[in-house]
Amino acid sequence: MLIYFVRHGESEGNRGEFHHHPNTPLTKVGIKQAEVLAKRLSGIHFDLIYASSQFRAKQTAEIINKKLNAPIEFWDELVELRTPTEIHGKKIDDKDIKIIKKVIRSNFIQGNFKYSDEETPNEIIGRAGRVLKHLETKHNNQTILCVSHCTAIKAIVAKVIFGNKLSPDTLLKMRDRLFVQNTGITICEKSEKYDWTLNTWNDMSHV
Repeated sequence: MLIYFVRHGESEGNRGEFHHHPNTPLTKVGIKQAEVLAKRLSGIHFDLIYASSQFRAKQTAEIINKKLNAPIEFWDELVELRTPTEIHGKKIDDKDIKIIKKVIRSNFIQGNFKYSDEETPNEIIGRAGRVLKHLETKHNNQTILCVSHCTAIKAIVAKVIFGNKLSPDTLLKMRDRLFVQNTGITICEKSEKYDWTLNTWNDMSHV
């Protein structure tokens, strides 16, 4: 089984450097990136496309699927790490927002700390595990495309690498030291011989 994880194209939040809300759309650049990615993937047979239910990922998946013409499902388990509602739409360099993010980061390794209504590290680790379990249970011997988000993809890959030993501390280190560019391709494989493996990270050769 091969799973292609793809980050959405450039969004208005990426370009404007503000914190996303669920309905943040792609920019014109992001739309073009998705079109280029669709061409890159058009020679691969995908049995199914899963896409995050957040708008920027849905847009990306729908643009890609104009070339692939595969079955497509929108899946909440692929959404981005949920951030506090208070910061949605706010500029990344806003002083008050920086204070909120500092509080969350300083408590990250606790695992279950909540500032308000955000997703905890333990919750996204659990969600990453559910994604992998679902894929290996429902899609054995298939090739699947998952259109998702930067931190969500990092969490899933961290779960691939560390399995049940993945901790909030390890996830934080991976989040800090790895980057997934817009429309970057990350490929994971599930096999009887090796179990889950990371085969490709953030392939951007299409742009």
